[in-house]
This record gives sequence, C-alpha cells and structure tokens, in this order.
Amino acid sequence: MSWSSTIPHVLAGLAILFVPGLLVLWASRVRGVAMVAVSAPVTVSIAAVAALVAPVLGLRWSLVPVAIVTVVVAVVALGVTRLALKNEAVNEPRRINWLAGAGHTVAILTAAFLIGRRLLAVFGTPESFSQTFDNVFHLNAVRYILDTGSGSSFTVSSMTGGTFYPSAWHDIVSLLAGVTGASVPVAVNVTNLIVGSVVWPLGCIFLAHTLLGNRVVVSVAAGVLSAAFGAFPLLLLDFGVLYPNFLGNALLPVALGLALQALGLGYQLPQSRTVVWLLFLAALPGLTLAHPSSMMALLALLLSPLLYLWFRTALRLWVRSPKRWLALAGMVAVLAAGLGALVVAWKAVRPVEAAATWQPFESTGRAIGEVITSSGIGRSVSWVVMILAVAGVVSLILRQKQLWLVGMYLVMASLFVVVASAEFGPVRTFFTGVWYNDPPRLASLLPLVTLPLAAVAAVRCWDKWIVPMVVGRPVITTIRPESRRAALRGFALVIVGAVVTGLLGFGTQQANVREAQSAATPGYRLTEDAPLVSPDELALIQRLPAEVPAGATMVGNPWNGSALAYAFSGRKLLQLHLLGEVPSDATKIFDGLNEANSDPTVCPVIRRLQIGYVLDFGHQEIRGWDHGYRGLDDLVTDGVAKLVDSEGQARLFKLTACGQ
Repeated sequence: MSWSSTIPHVLAGLAILFVPGLLVLWASRVRGVAMVAVSAPVTVSIAAVAALVAPVLGLRWSLVPVAIVTVVVAVVALGVTRLALKNEAVNEPRRINWLAGAGHTVAILTAAFLIGRRLLAVFGTPESFSQTFDNVFHLNAVRYILDTGSGSSFTVSSMTGGTFYPSAWHDIVSLLAGVTGASVPVAVNVTNLIVGSVVWPLGCIFLAHTLLGNRVVVSVAAGVLSAAFGAFPLLLLDFGVLYPNFLGNALLPVALGLALQALGLGYQLPQSRTVVWLLFLAALPGLTLAHPSSMMALLALLLSPLLYLWFRTALRLWVRSPKRWLALAGMVAVLAAGLGALVVAWKAVRPVEAAATWQPFESTGRAIGEVITSSGIGRSVSWVVMILAVAGVVSLILRQKQLWLVGMYLVMASLFVVVASAEFGPVRTFFTGVWYNDPPRLASLLPLVTLPLAAVAAVRCWDKWIVPMVVGRPVITTIRPESRRAALRGFALVIVGAVVTGLLGFGTQQANVREAQSAATPGYRLTEDAPLVSPDELALIQRLPAEVPAGATMVGNPWNGSALAYAFSGRKLLQLHLLGEVPSDATKIFDGLNEANSDPTVCPVIRRLQIGYVLDFGHQEIRGWDHGYRGLDDLVTDGVAKLVDSEGQARLFKLTACGQ
C-alpha cells in the first residue's frame, strides 16, 4: 500500500478530528485560525465523552454517538454565545482578511510539511507498526473497540482485566478504521500523522497568537518552530510507544492558550470571556481522557500564571482596600486552599508507585544543559532554537513583560531536571511520579515552554530589525505615490519573509530532529530480527482469518509477538497484552498444554477456556526476555495437536487432544 492510496483515509481522519469541533466553534462565533486550532481538542472531548455515553444509551461505538454529542454541545454553545452577546461587551469578529488568511495557511502548511515528511520517513509504509512493548496493548485495544462496539474508558481496559484506561486516542483510531475499513496499523499511522503534523502545529500557532497576537509573522514563527524539536512529536512515537500521551501533549498548546485567555492574560479571542471559559472547559475532557498526565502538565504550567495573578490581586487589594490586613488574610487563605487542592490532585492523579520505576540517568548539570540547548535525552544541541529561546527570556525580563511565561519554562524545566538527575526516592516520585518517573515523557513537554520563548524572540527580531531595514530602504521610501510605495513595501516584506522563513526552517531542521527521526525509524521496520513480529510471522498472521474460525480462541506466548495476531487478523488469543490478566488456571495451559494426554487436569481447562488453536512463534521475546510458556512446545510430538500452517519458524497448530 502506498501513501498516495491513503489520501481518502487522511481526508476521513481530518474530518473525524476537526468537523465536530468546527461546528461547535462556529456556533460559538469563533473564526479564523482559532476556530481551526481549537476544533481538534473540542472534537477529542466530544469523542471521548460520546464513547462514555454510548453504552449507557445502548449505542455501538460509531459516528452516531459522536454526532449526537456534537449537536448537543453545538446547541449549548449557540445558546451561551447568544446570551453572552446580550449581557457582555463583546468585540465583533473582524472582517476576513484574505491576504492574512493566505499567510496563516502557508504557515500551517509549512509546519505540516516539515513534520509530516519526518513522520512518513519514520513509518515507512502505511501498514508499518511500532515493534515496541506498549504497542501490543494499543493495537489490540483498537481491535477490541471495533469488536465489542464500546470505546468507553471504563470498558477498553477490560481487555486486560483492568477497570479504567484513558481511551480517547483509541476511540479516534477506531472511528477511522470503522469508517474507512482501514486495517488497524493504517488507521494508527494516519491518525498519528494528522495529530503530529496538523493538530500539534495548529496548537502551537494558537498558543503563540495568545501570547503575541494574531499576526502572520507569529503563525510563521510558531509553525516552523513546532517542527524544530526532536523531543516532540517524534520522541513519543519512538519511546514506548506512548500514543495516548502523544495525543494529550498535542492538545496541550490549545488548552494552555485557552486557559491564559480565560484568565485575562495575553491576547484575547474576539469573543466573550464566558465563551472562552466554556471552550477551555470543553477541551479538558479530551485532554484528560487522552492521558491524565497531560492534564497534570497543564496544572503545572498554569502554576506560574496563577501565582502572578494572585500576587497582582493581593497587591491591588493591599493598596486600595480600607481593611488591607483582612484582605491580605483572605488572599493568603485562597493561596493556601489552591496549593492544597493542587497537592491533593497531584498525589491522586498518578499511576501506582510500583509502576513509576524509571531511574535518573544523568547529572544535574547535564540535565540543565539539555533544557537550555533543547537537547533532552542525549540529542544534539538545537542551536537556532537555543539562541532564540535564550533571547526570548532576556527580552521578556528586560521589558518586564509576561514574566509568568518565564516561570512556566522554569517549572517544566525543573520537573525535567528532577526526573533526569535527582536521586530515586519519595521526593523525586512526588514531583515526577505523575509521569512514571519517566524522563522521555517530561522531555516531550519541554517544547511546549521553549517554543513560545523562541517565538517571542523571532517576532521581536522581525519587528525591531528586519521590518525597519526593509521598509527603510531608499528604493522604497523614495517611491511615489503612497499607494505604490505601500504595495512595494508589502511585496518586499513578503519576499524577505519567505527568505527568513526558509533560513529558519533550514536552521531548525538539523541534527536534533534528524537524530530523533533516525532513532524512531528502526522500530517501525519489519525485519527478520524484529523485536516482536518478523515477516514470516506476519505472513502467517495474515492467513489466520481463512484458517481459524471467527469464534475460536488461540493460545500463544504474548511476549513473542503472537498477541498482535488479534489486532491484525481479528482472531482472539487467550492473552491480549504482555501484562494482561488471564484466568487463574491459564498457567496450566502455558506450562502444561503438551501434557494434555497424560495430565487429567489439563483437558478441563482447555474446554472451559474453549481453546482450539496454538500460535507458536518460538521463544524469541521482546527485549531478550524469556517468560517460559514451555507447555506450548513439542505439541505434535506429544500427540496434542496437528500442524495447520507454517511460515518459516512460525507455526499454527490445531488441538487434537481432549476430544478436539
């Protein structure tokens, strides 16, 4: 399958991710770049909530419950907007500026190209899949949603015996697979391509607009810079793979931008503050059900702006209030309550401590250096990003503007330094256990705070030096009349802007992102020594629908990749994930199936679990482990099964013992 043949899938994926949100934003009277950027996070919320509601309404997971929730939310948005227009002073949406719109579009397309080409290079082919530990769960969960018709976060994890798992990413992928008929790997790659190359840069542009205003130069700077980091989006498509975290982080820029607007910081949408608050709240379910750690990252990022607002309010009350000590006491009480609530949430919303076992891996000095140079997790220095980010910090400090933005950077930088270098223990776990004490997860968040600072410097440089230099040239200033001078000035700025954009793109697409691409690529390649599934094993899996009845249950060693047969063929295995829960007596099968003719305790288990087939991929397990499963060896020799099909060393057996 070629990438060109996936164009219908890409168009369907764009519609799934943007259309529901666009309808809500249209009803909210939000227009322009903001309407497009905010629509994807709102759509994810709609999909995640629809997945929760569908089982209650007796509906299978499909576009139908998504459409129902979309209509409800759009009607509410329309009503709230009309009410706000009556009761609040609201700026009317500005007239459409087609030239500016073209500039914003070029910025978005440039970012999509820069990121998309790297993602396509990593994936290789549309059918490729990451041969990593977590991907067994993610791919099988998508198949499980398609089979059961339920995408609820309370039912998806029942595949492995769990009770809750944030399934927003799986819901979106399963919708795409269900609508287009695409295979699970194709649906996964297309969804990740859209999230990484469209949703993420749109969010970065929206956040930059919140901080610097809705200008083409801001869109261009933020768009190009969104593709400048090896830490995101590439890292989470390599490490893990952490697809839910990947989606959550891609939604974060919009959630952060909306939060800042709702708090009255930065530039505002031409909209009611009430509507902005509701849009922010509408983005939160999707952010949380993509991955709760992304929601906690948002809380960490908002700590600095909230403290700034608290200090500003406390100072104003101290100066103006006749009962200043009482007012100050009230503000201290509010601060204590807020910090207390944050600590409670911080300790509650996290994985169990036993899962947060990742160790520090470098010195504190090196970790600080990696933050400053945007070279987290051992990547090369990103020189252009580093220079711009440092210049952005200096600019904000010297001008005494948006210092809370520097605070946001320091908060996220500190969390990374702690997870990367602090001694393993309760203090480190308190601060970074939300992210499993996992350095790559926090490294992937650093671009979110580095990019705005770099954008500040890039826009400041454009405004202070480049524009005056261009418009002040004698060849322009001496032109008469004024209309010709303005046209020539605009033309010159466009040409110079294109050159500067090219230089910025070239300067940021260097070793840092190339190394991230090179590191991620091998994990998506189907080779003989692949960690999970080899070409022979995949060939056998693809023949399973013709050889194994739809209702039959197979048994295999999930650690050798056989569990992925469920995602690829729809034929179920006894254990669908490497860490999945299995019936208590299933170990009798794993350890003693080949003794079915001699051990009378084996056959009752076979019949109860309705096992009919064995998928044998040998004992080559991921990461070189060996979990045993010796009861699946020598089945033909022991007269327990017969060979049905084989491809190289991969074999499919049908049980013949126990009256099968």
